[in-house]
Amino acid sequence: MTRPSPDSLLAALAERAPRPLTIAEVARQLGLARFDRRVMQAMLESLAQARRVRRIGKARWQWQPPAQEARPQWASPRSPRTARLEGRYARVRGGFGFVEIPGRAQDVLIPEGAEGGAMHGDRVVIELRGGGGPRGRRAVGRITAVVERAREHLVGVLERRGRRWLLVPQDDLLPPIELIGEEEPPAAALGLVALARLTRPATATQSAAGVFERVLGDADDPEVQFLVIAHEYALRLEFPAAAVEEARACAAPGEPEPERLDLRDVPFVTIDGETARDFDDAVAVEAMSHGRTRLRVAIADVSHYVTPGSALDLEAARRGTSVYFPDRAVPMLPEELSTDLCSLRPGEDRLAVVADLVLDRQGRREKARFHRALIRSRARLTYTQVAAVISAADTPEIEAERRALGPLVDDLRRMHALMRVLYEARIAAGSLDLDLPEALVDLSEEGRSVGVRLFRRNDAHRIIEELMLQANCAVAEFLGSARVPFPYRIHEPPAPEAIEELNQALAPFGMTVKWKDEVQPADVQRLLARLEPHRLARVLSRLVLRSLAQARYSVRNAGHFGLAFRDYCHFTSPIRRYPDLLVHRQLLRVLDGVEEAAREEAEAVDAASRHSSFLERRAMEAERAMLDLRKAEFMLEHLLEPLPATVVSVARFGAFVELDAYPVEGLLRVEGPPPPRRARGRLRTPRPRRRHFQLGDRVVVEATNASLRQRRVEFALLEGPAPG
Repeated sequence: MTRPSPDSLLAALAERAPRPLTIAEVARQLGLARFDRRVMQAMLESLAQARRVRRIGKARWQWQPPAQEARPQWASPRSPRTARLEGRYARVRGGFGFVEIPGRAQDVLIPEGAEGGAMHGDRVVIELRGGGGPRGRRAVGRITAVVERAREHLVGVLERRGRRWLLVPQDDLLPPIELIGEEEPPAAALGLVALARLTRPATATQSAAGVFERVLGDADDPEVQFLVIAHEYALRLEFPAAAVEEARACAAPGEPEPERLDLRDVPFVTIDGETARDFDDAVAVEAMSHGRTRLRVAIADVSHYVTPGSALDLEAARRGTSVYFPDRAVPMLPEELSTDLCSLRPGEDRLAVVADLVLDRQGRREKARFHRALIRSRARLTYTQVAAVISAADTPEIEAERRALGPLVDDLRRMHALMRVLYEARIAAGSLDLDLPEALVDLSEEGRSVGVRLFRRNDAHRIIEELMLQANCAVAEFLGSARVPFPYRIHEPPAPEAIEELNQALAPFGMTVKWKDEVQPADVQRLLARLEPHRLARVLSRLVLRSLAQARYSVRNAGHFGLAFRDYCHFTSPIRRYPDLLVHRQLLRVLDGVEEAAREEAEAVDAASRHSSFLERRAMEAERAMLDLRKAEFMLEHLLEPLPATVVSVARFGAFVELDAYPVEGLLRVEGPPPPRRARGRLRTPRPRRRHFQLGDRVVVEATNASLRQRRVEFALLEGPAPG
């Protein structure tokens, strides 16, 4: 068992400063597989007495600079030494905002008037001016410079104020834009949505200004709604001509090169959704002796076509990820690659990178090899199709499907059996089973919302999930052992404060996360198992999910808490995720024996990992915005209908409820007297009293407002819990 020194503990904490670390995180930082917790605890307490480290909360430790260098970040604004930090500015509707600083546990408050011309989403430099002290006061700062504008163009509704044209952004976190320049909107454009280019940000003495570019159309038009969200989240809709030209110049594969294995005789299949157009992963299984299974996961060799520094590569890095909406996608790569040459379509030769794994009967990996290959998929299968084929059902339609697939049916059943083994082993190791159903929107031919429903995954989804997890883990372990930099997919343990807050919310239901020293995945998984039979399982499980940290990309491995994996990365979707493409490049460099060249990429991979994490969050926000808009559109047809609902969160001004009939959430404002209620057979109208809501309360509400502009729904109470 390794015994670290006090100096090594200090170095580990200093490297991650100002973020406080638990003992387990310090051990991971030092690369210790086994350690004595009590010895490390005693060393840290001794260092704390010497004022070399600081204890944060119950179980975390923070590096403290030497006395001659130490100057608290909560120093007076008059202090000549103030910290300068860089992060992204997020404004809130109250007028103030926050800047999230990478590696800092708490974001920095930016008071109204201290934004220095920055707009919501901009990357900025800030100067700390107060707060952030040892008693936990939030740090306060002001923005001193804008490093990168989040958007060059803005969309909004055209208004007139006297002789001036204004563009009022759809996003109410952005200021109105005065339209300047020679070209003005046509008079008939009043009230329509338009696009303007920002030329002058707002300051304390001057309004924001921009140049009118074009009218987009009516705010109720689905195409305009898409353009509004695309511009609001700075999504890149057009590929540069150079990138398109490179994509069109790519050639279909011929006979395999010497370094590429010919695996066209292996019965690979793809399994995706019914509407999928890009197939970047294919799988094949083979039974071996002694209950072992050979699993081969073939991933499109995007790196063959998208080379470092090319126009395609630069554009993929700018996009970071594909973005998916109910009726379309904004792809990371041009369709010549994403839906053609890099799509593993059945019956066509395709270049791939293959993870070739041997698993024992318990699902443990015995061997892992990786190589370039040429493959030919046998079939393009759907989740619904596979779920029916591997089920116990024997309808004439399913039997006909099985006959059509022939020997592939046995392969699918082997995949199903392997999935069960892998899934049970993962859950037993503490991996979190947060299989929450997602909301899906049904659209009319015109692109308008006509239905909202919950989508539940089946065993075919789980087959692909488990097989992809195996490939991702195997690649991460291989690259980690080669000591080359690559984007780990990390998910850090939740902060003790977040778990304590979760426990307070769950206490009325008799449930808590029981933990000691540091929260472990198994601690949370035990809670989820208890929640499963509860009538509020979905609501309470979402609370658990919100208490967890957000996964991100990093060249420094911190493990994946949610999956309970020590080493994990994203390898299986290079068509739609830039970090996967980076992983492929590093993997192939190692296979080619040029590890030093791979190590020289450390700085570039680190920067790309951080940027990809930001782009991923932005894409998720855009997808959520479109889903919220479609839900609000759907509720326009259900205004003033009495609808049963459940309270899913509580606020000072009311509560948020989710409808029982549809997965639609909205704000329940409680104004005026409560509704009449019956007592001893007669109707009584009680005096107005403040109503107190609790998580899980059953109520009946009616939708009173569904705003497409704000993408939200508001409800009024019809029947509900007794007033408090």
